[in-house]
Amino acid sequence: MPDIVLPQTRYYGSKRKIVDKIWNILTNEANLQFDSILDVFGGSASFSYYSKLHNKQVFYNDIFQFNFIIGKKLIEQNTNELTYENAISLFERIQGVEYLNYISEFYNDIYFTNEENDQIDVYIQNVLALDNENIQCSALYILFQSCLMKRPYNLFHRKNLNMRLNYTTGKFGNKQTWERSFEELFMRFINELDKVCIDNGRINTAHNFSALNCPLNADLVYIDPPYFKKESTTSYHSKYHFLEGLVNYYNIPDNINFNKNNREITINASREFEDKTNFLNDLRTLINNHLNSHIVISYRNNGIPSIQAIYELLRSFEVFEVLEYNLGQYNYALNRNNNVNEEVLFVCKNINR
Repeated sequence: MPDIVLPQTRYYGSKRKIVDKIWNILTNEANLQFDSILDVFGGSASFSYYSKLHNKQVFYNDIFQFNFIIGKKLIEQNTNELTYENAISLFERIQGVEYLNYISEFYNDIYFTNEENDQIDVYIQNVLALDNENIQCSALYILFQSCLMKRPYNLFHRKNLNMRLNYTTGKFGNKQTWERSFEELFMRFINELDKVCIDNGRINTAHNFSALNCPLNADLVYIDPPYFKKESTTSYHSKYHFLEGLVNYYNIPDNINFNKNNREITINASREFEDKTNFLNDLRTLINNHLNSHIVISYRNNGIPSIQAIYELLRSFEVFEVLEYNLGQYNYALNRNNNVNEEVLFVCKNINR
């Protein structure tokens, strides 16, 4: 196999840096036999994309529409038809078109500068008007990735533009990256798409269901759910609501929570796997939906519920041989002071397959 090139991402919890370890456990240590995979919480698509590279049939799924578009670009589509010149032209106002200014109006001084807000307003409306799905997905993909790179923490859970603008020196952040223009970042991500959009000879698809309502099945079901720390009350939706809002641009004004400083856009907010107290019940339901598959779960040793609680739940299913693997210390981006945090992989090997 040629050198593996994985798409870059600033997505919180992405398994990009350890997906090779996960794959080695599945195919060598656990010796799982599978030809198709369902990635229920697709997210950045790192696991789905790695599976695609290894010639598996891949079903990517995510409840968020912006992630669904990422999955469609990297997993379902096999080419990139968007050129850099065409991408930059999408910042230009088309004569005769009356543009809305929802980002400039509602998100002034929250995430991006006035100039950047105006760029986003024009760009997203031009992109949503495109007829070519391949070009549209590429144009949205590079916007999502660029917006993430220009944000402190790469998230949208805080109103903190002032942090970016006033940051000087210190251990946190990369001001040089934050201040790169959309045009400069677009060049990077267009070049990346040209490299990573590949055809593995299989029919791979992207889907936009909630985890518990996903009707798809596969030989192996990969579950990388949200995980919670004791001190955290921030939902995944709150971290990425702005990108979800961009996909639903024309519905933004009717779905803003003005009681929150970050003006969270409530579109596609869900309680599934976002409630610590009901997490195990959700997981039990999800596993029950896939009792004919091998099931693999990525988790953290400091999450809530505990590793022991999840292990006991998995052991209650008689169709599985439950194997637990410690992948060692692995710190997510911007979460580097947690020296005792370790990545754990549960492999539920279906004894009937």
